[in-house]
Amino acid sequence: MSEKLRGKVAVVAGSGRGIGRAMALKLAGEGARLVLNDLEDLDDEPAMAVREEIIALGGEAVACCGSVADAGFADRLINTATGAFGGLDILVNNAGYTWDNVIQKMSDEQWDAMLGVHLTAPFRILRAAQPMIRALSRADSEAGRCVVRKVVNVSSVSGVFGNAGQVNYAAAKAGIVGLTMTLAKEWGRLNTTVNCVAHGLIRTRMTEATADAAPPSRCRGERSR
Repeated sequence: MSEKLRGKVAVVAGSGRGIGRAMALKLAGEGARLVLNDLEDLDDEPAMAVREEIIALGGEAVACCGSVADAGFADRLINTATGAFGGLDILVNNAGYTWDNVIQKMSDEQWDAMLGVHLTAPFRILRAAQPMIRALSRADSEAGRCVVRKVVNVSSVSGVFGNAGQVNYAAAKAGIVGLTMTLAKEWGRLNTTVNCVAHGLIRTRMTEATADAAPPSRCRGERSR
């Protein structure tokens, strides 16, 4: 394992499968201590499986299972990081799924679900993290340390360019771009960089869904990316 991120604490929402799992393993491989997240009530509890992978590699990881869209989850996720490792250095908002349809056939439930998981959930997580990041930044300043913390919000090319059949998903992913740009201005004084990555099509379970298929359960979807 690398020493590049030795001692850093990283939280990756939606890290049981796909892109999130890859990011978590990469961060752990660089020495970071991980807080993993995925759903807890389907098949093989993927967050726990990734935790075992990291531990087998000689790393440190804990899991905070549950839906990022649930009320109160954001506080639990951040408290897991501070309780287990005493800090927070890297935060990745990756959890999500798709529920596609053309606008005339899209239900309020589909619309609300996508905004909930892709925009409201990251907002709540970042809101919950702000007091800890502010306190850590103040402590660093008083001790004469220069520590830069990192936030990465996951968007999509659908949020930048739009995509037919994804008005709900595209709107939420466009929203996360605006949230990122605003928070970068707010958190710069806290020595925290806030960036957004807009992925293209990457083959995971999430991208296997089709617009006319039965909508995936929230639990299945959030762990797909």
